[in-house]
Amino acid sequence: MMISGDKRIIAEKWFNEYFTKGNLDILDELTTEDFVYHGRNGDNSREQMKAFMRWYRSVFHDDQWVLEDLIEQGNKLVVRYTGLMTYKGGWFNIPPEGQRVKETGIMIFTIKDGKVKELWCENSDAAILYELGALPKETHQTF
Repeated sequence: MMISGDKRIIAEKWFNEYFTKGNLDILDELTTEDFVYHGRNGDNSREQMKAFMRWYRSVFHDDQWVLEDLIEQGNKLVVRYTGLMTYKGGWFNIPPEGQRVKETGIMIFTIKDGKVKELWCENSDAAILYELGALPKETHQTF
């Protein structure tokens, strides 16, 4: 089944404009006024997502994102993604050594009237911390 064009465009802009370029204004185009990002630490607004991106851009650069799978069901789009980025310092006092790290994750977008109303994301932050040396090596088995 093909993914509807408008949902694919939203996902591509989310990764290409918001993540790769750090374009904060794209969120005004892509999200509803009452947009909510459901995170581990509670719900976040569009403005909080802009603040997150300002932090993210200060810590990582040279992003490359691949949208591995897109699954559409009704007004939802699920995206499984892989990203590579270079660490430049500023996260948990981890020293920057030009480390290239990999993030994987799944985002679930809820679309209303052609815009993102809600977003959920599960990602591999712990794996990134491990790659950066913030977590002790050889302490557990990974699969």
